[in-house]
Amino acid sequence: MRGVFSESAVLRGLGRRGPWLFDAVIAVATTGLAWVVGSQYFPDPWGPDLLAYALTAAVFLPLAARRAAPVAVMAASTGALAAYLAAGYDQLALNFWGPLLALYTVASMRPPRVTGACLVAVAPVLFWSGTVSGLSLPIALAETLLLPATAWAFGETGRKLADRNERLAAVTEQLRAEQRKRTEQAIVTERLRIARELHDVVAHHMSVIAMQTGLASYVLDADPDTARTALNVVSGTSREALDEMRHMLDLLRASDDPGADVDGDSQQPAPGLDGLDDLISRVRAAGVEVESTVVGTPRPLPSGLQLTVYRVIQEALTNVLKHGGQCRAWVSVTWHPRQVVVRIDDDGTQAGDPAPGGHGVIGMRERARLYGGTLTAGSAPEGGFAVRLTLPTPEPLST
Repeated sequence: MRGVFSESAVLRGLGRRGPWLFDAVIAVATTGLAWVVGSQYFPDPWGPDLLAYALTAAVFLPLAARRAAPVAVMAASTGALAAYLAAGYDQLALNFWGPLLALYTVASMRPPRVTGACLVAVAPVLFWSGTVSGLSLPIALAETLLLPATAWAFGETGRKLADRNERLAAVTEQLRAEQRKRTEQAIVTERLRIARELHDVVAHHMSVIAMQTGLASYVLDADPDTARTALNVVSGTSREALDEMRHMLDLLRASDDPGADVDGDSQQPAPGLDGLDDLISRVRAAGVEVESTVVGTPRPLPSGLQLTVYRVIQEALTNVLKHGGQCRAWVSVTWHPRQVVVRIDDDGTQAGDPAPGGHGVIGMRERARLYGGTLTAGSAPEGGFAVRLTLPTPEPLST
């Protein structure tokens, strides 16, 4: 493991030093290539003239720092070329290209006004080199104007491209941050909505317990069997209520807004499985052909689980109404010994099908997760959209 960590550290270090290492290699390579050309140039090779080699190195070696200080590197390379020419050398080898590469770097990293000042500074030296090497005046002028202009154009294009990439990266990061914020807000909103509904469910359980406890107390002596049945109902209902309360507290503990008010003021009972037929009828009346099937033997579920099944089917059918266009939908509820599986499919062909990361799907996933279930949503292989909910179901309450 130590070797793996050491290798990773080396790779990270090389990644940070990559551009500087590349520039150093370029500087050394161009220096060596210029030495080879100068020593073998015909008919006037440098021979053992160490000054020529030293001045040539002074033209190219500063390029190793061209990203850190492009203007300074430009000045150093141009000054070295001027010193080379002042020393009486009329054999340029490759030295002419050192200031041009430095000018390209300035253009790619600095604003146009800085590049223009550098171009004005380097142009006389480039013209001097053209005349020293025996070029005619028109060719020397053309070389002095065209080659630096070309280096500037390439560098300016690279600078604009880099600026655009930086702006795109900044905008992309901003969009990601906004998307994360919207997603987090949607999760918090949905959690609080679920908590309010669970509050109503628990309040319903408490009402049942209070009524059954009063009945048991009233008939305890006169009708022990009825009192015992009432107490059994109280026992089962209290266990169910405690389980619902635990889910609600877990939800609020995970919420980003723990101080929010979750007191529900709705006096309507929370919808459940007995309301599915009415829900499907309303969707049919809105223009969507819906078929529903039930596989297996239905059994009573805690109110919170019923509410989750109802809300998931409601949200999925709402998405069909919004995005499916003229289509059909199928709702199936399959009962297994320890779980219930709900699937909502449609054959919509419009491009507006909700994405798996949409806020409605986020809410459905939060509901499924609250009860230890799973929910998947996405485009079906055969077309349309499919939502699949799997929820574990508790053992039936004893009476």
